[in-house]
Amino acid sequence: MELWQTLKNRPNQYPFHMPGHKGGKLGAFPEIMMQDITEIKGFDNLHQPQGILLEAQKRCAALFGAEESFFLVNGSTSGILSAVMAVCKEGDEIAVARNCHKSVYSALVFSGANPVYIMPERIEDATFLGEISLEQIQKTVTKQTKAVILTSPTYEGITSDIAAISNFVHQKGMVLIVDEAHGAHMNFHDFFPKTALQQQADIVIQSLHKTLPCPTQTAVLHVQGNRVDRQKLKQSLAMFQTSSPSYLFLAAMDFCCYWLEKQGKIAFEQYVQNLKWFYAQAKQWKHISLFDYPNKQEKGKLILQLFQRQMTGIQLNDILIEKYHIELEMGFLYHAIAMTSPADTKEGFDALYKAITQIDTQLCDIPKVTKPFSIQNDLPIIQYSPRKAFFAAKKEIPFQQSQGNICGEFMIPYPPGIPIVAPGEVLTKEKIQQINHLKKANISFVGCHDSTLNNIKVLQ
Repeated sequence: MELWQTLKNRPNQYPFHMPGHKGGKLGAFPEIMMQDITEIKGFDNLHQPQGILLEAQKRCAALFGAEESFFLVNGSTSGILSAVMAVCKEGDEIAVARNCHKSVYSALVFSGANPVYIMPERIEDATFLGEISLEQIQKTVTKQTKAVILTSPTYEGITSDIAAISNFVHQKGMVLIVDEAHGAHMNFHDFFPKTALQQQADIVIQSLHKTLPCPTQTAVLHVQGNRVDRQKLKQSLAMFQTSSPSYLFLAAMDFCCYWLEKQGKIAFEQYVQNLKWFYAQAKQWKHISLFDYPNKQEKGKLILQLFQRQMTGIQLNDILIEKYHIELEMGFLYHAIAMTSPADTKEGFDALYKAITQIDTQLCDIPKVTKPFSIQNDLPIIQYSPRKAFFAAKKEIPFQQSQGNICGEFMIPYPPGIPIVAPGEVLTKEKIQQINHLKKANISFVGCHDSTLNNIKVLQ
């Protein structure tokens, strides 16, 4: 709160300093531009904090239960890159959950670490992957493994048993990094699962902007324990974040923490009541089901499952936009995601429930059909590390003729941003079929030079 208040009340002085809009003297948004400053006197330095930013980060750490917290102005991506770089050097082995975000794969390219992949569990009657089990980690890690990185909660809200995993990982002398980008809110009501910090993870990265009232691109990295070289972590953060951090973002994060302290309890109580009401009401639907995974789900993500072939999650989202003026986080093949937060109102929940109920009654009353598409559930065949493959010489060939080749780029459906194939992996028949199925459904792909997927770059 102190940073935000100081920035808001800053005297109106003539700015002979960056940024070039000079406090909004020319152009749009003058009120916002007046608070968009640089590291001038009295406002500290994010990469060497000693004053107001240091105190703001200390308040954040106390609020979230960390020993030390670092504001991220380049999103959770910068935190993930920094965490892996701080823990692994080139050639080190790191166990990676196969459903990790693309930023983890970027970290493998930057660090040169060699991944051993952990396959998430399957969920019956779901078209997305589940949790990472302790048993899978125990089967995967070796004596050479330096760290384990996984995502909990996932994009769909699935959580893993971090307490059991961290206990095992620490017994083996490894570091546990948890991408908790979608779980920044979980610390503020016992309706939600325990956080990775509460379950003794070493480094935890959270996106404040995903589920808390904070602007896009704001995030925080938490650290605890003595297994991480914090000086190296700070150096990595300075490398992967801009040297000109936005004070609008920094002040917003400080204010978000203040809001959580002063108003969070009341806001979260109402938020949880709204969620409980929605889950109860959704049981009336016949054809659209609200995914409910007891004890393994962060229920702020409303997963709308559709097993009727006459409608996809993409079509559901389109109908909600065009007819009901409601836009979801994501529409996919057989499910859609409505992402909620404590900023959502009862009126918003009511509108979504009424819209889905009306759509549900208009669907044909036919039995649930077998899902025609199986999600990825096999580990990749790795020929080269992501870093070596990224920098290797490549050639371009037709995608439909690529079976058996070694992929030279990422193939990532977005959202949620989880690679199907990464550089250095063999393009198998199964991978190609999966990508073709998603392409036919008009799912967007990133990470590849040809977004139409007509051609692909493979290693020479």
